[in-house]
Amino acid sequence: MFPKDNNEKTMRYPNTRYGYHQELEYWMQGSSIKDVAKRLKRSERSVHDWMTGKRKVPWWVPEILRLQRMEWYDRMQQMNIKVPKVNFAFVTADVIEFPKPRPAVQPEMTPTAASATQPDTKTATS
Repeated sequence: MFPKDNNEKTMRYPNTRYGYHQELEYWMQGSSIKDVAKRLKRSERSVHDWMTGKRKVPWWVPEILRLQRMEWYDRMQQMNIKVPKVNFAFVTADVIEFPKPRPAVQPEMTPTAASATQPDTKTATS
């Protein structure tokens, strides 16, 4: 029957009814839950539950997203549209320091610019 060294904790056959949560996250990159729910014809609540781990991801969900992405890429190639490669970066630092903004520079008033902004007093009094 089964080998004697096979105990109950060892999985004999992997369960293929459910997809992987990480694979769903990968194929959802750059898409909102609302967009994915519309493409899969499911409720936003279902997609949200899959993302948070409240419910298991059906096996077909990552497959549909993968096939849709492949078809989109193939269509772009057929129309001779170059698709830019998107590089996703992961931030691993605890604190991200942004450069301090430069102080605003006030334009200096030159004598010609100052006289142009002031009204002429000679013509106003005469």
